[in-house]
Amino acid sequence: MTLRAVFLILCLALAACQSDGNGPTFPVSTPRESPTGSNSLIVGLVGTSTGPGSWRGDHAFRGADLGVHILNRRSPDDPVVELRTLDDQGDPERAAELVEELASSERTLGVVYAGPPEALPRAESALAEAGIPALLTFGDLYGARRLTPHVFQVSPSLVWEARTIARYLVRDRRYRTIGLLATDSMTGRVARRALKDALRGLGRRLAISVTSDADGGTHEAALRALERREVEAVVLEAPPPAGAATLAHLMETGASYRSTARARIASAPTRRRARAHARDWRPQIVGFDSLVTTLPERLARPGLIGSDSYARGAHYLPIPSFEAFRRAYVGWWETQPLNWERRAFEAVQMIGWAWRQETEEEDLALVLEDLEGERFGGLDVTFGPDDHTSVDQTAIGLWVVPRPGAAPHGRTLPENLPWVPLGRGFSIDGETTDFAARDWRYLFPGSPPRNGPAPKLRRALVGVSSPRSDPVH
Repeated sequence: MTLRAVFLILCLALAACQSDGNGPTFPVSTPRESPTGSNSLIVGLVGTSTGPGSWRGDHAFRGADLGVHILNRRSPDDPVVELRTLDDQGDPERAAELVEELASSERTLGVVYAGPPEALPRAESALAEAGIPALLTFGDLYGARRLTPHVFQVSPSLVWEARTIARYLVRDRRYRTIGLLATDSMTGRVARRALKDALRGLGRRLAISVTSDADGGTHEAALRALERREVEAVVLEAPPPAGAATLAHLMETGASYRSTARARIASAPTRRRARAHARDWRPQIVGFDSLVTTLPERLARPGLIGSDSYARGAHYLPIPSFEAFRRAYVGWWETQPLNWERRAFEAVQMIGWAWRQETEEEDLALVLEDLEGERFGGLDVTFGPDDHTSVDQTAIGLWVVPRPGAAPHGRTLPENLPWVPLGRGFSIDGETTDFAARDWRYLFPGSPPRNGPAPKLRRALVGVSSPRSDPVH
């Protein structure tokens, strides 16, 4: 049986999963080849496919390619959509020019963007003239206060992530000295400001902030500075390769995290323990969403924390919209969507949604602002004239590498992606869940009513639901 035959069978089955509006519709027409003709419509993908940032372009291409094939599973009378992929090579100037090039074509419906985030606002005038949106899949223009009328953001904001991280470190772990290791980049600057503000709101100060090269590296000198300051937790903002290199350096130097009690220095119960722990430094590592990625087993140490929405678990969580996406992805690529492919897939589907609306509005960015409460393989997406971010702050929480026996997820996780939700990280009060009410029935036993009180964390069927006294996480 061919791959396309398998994909068709999967899509026929998936159509039955969409009756409750939890995911994209998968029509049953035979998929068409990605077109290259002069009459097709275009969804552009500008991303970094070569150089240190090539992970962005690779993950975005896989999701966007599937997304365009789904758009083409319509009536044979519908216009054909082509995915046109352009490599910015990590160069912001080139990235902006490529977006402008796509916008200059009357056939372009929108742009999925996976390049240097600081470059995208420069293309606003070209996007406005064309009347098309561009959707950012990596980075935080919202946190940088640089979103423009035709730029939308599919990635979570570091502002919301920082608040979740700060709440965990201060209220849950009760650390007193917290350090930040961030890249010398726009994203790193956003992370620094967001974390400082979040800690200040909880009555804490950032003990030390150190920067590393934007392309990453092992951060050896920066880690030595954090050790000298005797921080108990290190918040990490780094691209995935650099994050893995940092974890490897900590392991090789004997500084890997063991437990909260062992990480304590300023918050240690006695001066004797504080001095001993300072000599044998083992801080807890908590990262922004770029840390929640595939890792070698030796680096995935229990207690490693990362922030992201719970849609990050689209590869295994039993929510219908997630299941629809991953079945389609496996049917197309014959592999699991373990990284951030869903973001680009959703971005394509959002562009397609705007295109298919029956409206006299010529500017598809304005049409996209009318999107409300739709799911495209992830969580609810709502935009508005003053809201161009698709990830709601209430959906963001913490992911953790669990210690053996701590996670009642009930499913086999990929060996190199052992992350599960930390229940307390998806809860404001530490007792009840912040997961969307429409998803309770899939994550808690007994089909809790959507109009009832939020379920208790200890009843969760997925993730780590241990109390704050958990010694590791």
